[in-house]
Amino acid sequence: MDNNKECFGSITETAAAGGQTITQTKLECQNCEEIRDCLRQSKQWSEEKRENDELRKQEMIAWIIDISIILSNDIGACLLEFLSRIYSIPLGQVLFKNLLLFYEVPRNKLSSTLTIPISRPIMNLILGEGDEEEDPASYPDPGKNKNGFVLRAVLIQKSFPNNRKANMGLIAYEVARMLTSDKLVIQQILPLLSDSETRIFKNSESEQRTRWLIGKWGLLDELEALKKELAALVK
Repeated sequence: MDNNKECFGSITETAAAGGQTITQTKLECQNCEEIRDCLRQSKQWSEEKRENDELRKQEMIAWIIDISIILSNDIGACLLEFLSRIYSIPLGQVLFKNLLLFYEVPRNKLSSTLTIPISRPIMNLILGEGDEEEDPASYPDPGKNKNGFVLRAVLIQKSFPNNRKANMGLIAYEVARMLTSDKLVIQQILPLLSDSETRIFKNSESEQRTRWLIGKWGLLDELEALKKELAALVK
């Protein structure tokens, strides 16, 4: 239509508990003659956004896997599942502003993390793109920050054979601990929280924040499996 109302396409659908879908409309929608076309257009826009978000997620996961160093199939499978899960929730938006890398370095030691700011010129060197005419949009750009971004590396120095849950817990713990202890990431997380969640998050200690984020990812059972493995090592 050429003469749509300013609110045309503003109808939204949100998922509710139990798998139900709630359609949110405005008061003036009751007597609007364009409501059918508006609903149809809103659904089309929502589907396009979901498709774009899914494509972006898959591109980021593929890029991370491609430039990480994973030696075992067990850790590789856990990493794929972990990345797919965290990029599928709203808080995953934070991770698009940070590049996560994973290096499996078997040393029978606890895992550790590194946080490294990467400037745009350095990134170009890493990718072998010294040509100024090269289109910077040809590769994923976390945060779309023209000045650079932050590389966050997880060194997996010990894993747990035949215990998928513990390995998932290990990856989740290291990533969550790294993110929730960084002031820059905290500033990215807070706008995505409700008022009550913001109060809880701000008043929590570092370890509590780590557990909270792991809970948001739905990986608390995996965290407990990790704790059991670590406790067994002390005995």
